[in-house]
Amino acid sequence: RQISHFGCGHFVLELLGIRIAIYICAQQWHEFISVPAAYCGSSMAYLKDTTGLLANPGIRPQIRQEVNALYNAMQHLKKRHQDARGSLKNYIIRRYIASVNGVLQVFPGCLLNNNYDPSQRPWYRKAIQHPGKIITTEHYLDAGGSGYIITIAHTIFEGKSNALHSIERDQPVAIVALDLPYAYFYKIILDSTPLCQMHNIKCLLFENEGYLIAHPTMMEPKSSLRNQRRPHEHLTHKESYLANDILNHKNLVRKLACANYQNRTLQRYYVFNTSLNEILTNVVHGERTKYAIAVLKGSNIFAAVLNSTCDGGAFCPCSTIDRQCLNCKRMDQADCECPCECPMPLMQMVKEEDDNSSREHLSYLNITYQY
Repeated sequence: RQISHFGCGHFVLELLGIRIAIYICAQQWHEFISVPAAYCGSSMAYLKDTTGLLANPGIRPQIRQEVNALYNAMQHLKKRHQDARGSLKNYIIRRYIASVNGVLQVFPGCLLNNNYDPSQRPWYRKAIQHPGKIITTEHYLDAGGSGYIITIAHTIFEGKSNALHSIERDQPVAIVALDLPYAYFYKIILDSTPLCQMHNIKCLLFENEGYLIAHPTMMEPKSSLRNQRRPHEHLTHKESYLANDILNHKNLVRKLACANYQNRTLQRYYVFNTSLNEILTNVVHGERTKYAIAVLKGSNIFAAVLNSTCDGGAFCPCSTIDRQCLNCKRMDQADCECPCECPMPLMQMVKEEDDNSSREHLSYLNITYQY
């Protein structure tokens, strides 16, 4: 259900200008049905009612309080967004805030699909996984038509009189986020760090799974021969030498595999240590490429600087057609490869006979490798 100050929309994206859009996911309604705009008007009236005289149109009881609390927070975000003095004014696409119970408010408002669930979005999940930290997502194609974007998000805890929170004990109550063009981070690097403009110097940023959020190729035009942008650009794909070497830093990165039962695949991916408290350099010395890498404190962002006279001599297997791993029979921490997937192996269980027939059962192995 989407509620704006002048109606609601279904299955179409449309900018609501200077309005704040309020979205309540389907789970927070007693009965989820498609309804006319007039019904959305009564829902908005109920949410804004302070007399207690209006009947509940079907929203779960605690949602009205959350809508009002988030709306007050959005007034502050709206003011920041419209502040002409801010240096980020021309780059922030939208700001939004989502409660853990499925209430989402967006400014500038836009209409979302009925099945939109903020808790299933990467920015929401990453923020919940890293409470108290500023997190960024890998770049992705914006459903609102803004091209490739990156989301920055942070958890919000319930207010306390002493203004102190325990990340270990307290649970977040909401996530606040904003969207930026995917090349924004690299522009900031070039504007603030002259070193990164020098010959043979590369500066890059990536998030805690190795997906790049700032890289020199982000400023280059797309062509059929080079810089063919994939949905997600990974460190192993763009900087193979660096990826080959950092896999030897066992306190920096782990290569993992987990079972995905939805599509019956084993997913291989990387997880970087966001608690790193040192600057790491080459494990193998004497190579042509020198690098230094560190985590930006209080975030899931890693910064790396490369000094290279030649980027050749390293290779990480990556499929250019699909996500299929090139070698599904081997997985090792030291083997560099792009994030990929393999068909899930089958385990036959030929047992359980009865008087009439014997039945064969196939069950998928629950496999999770951790290094």
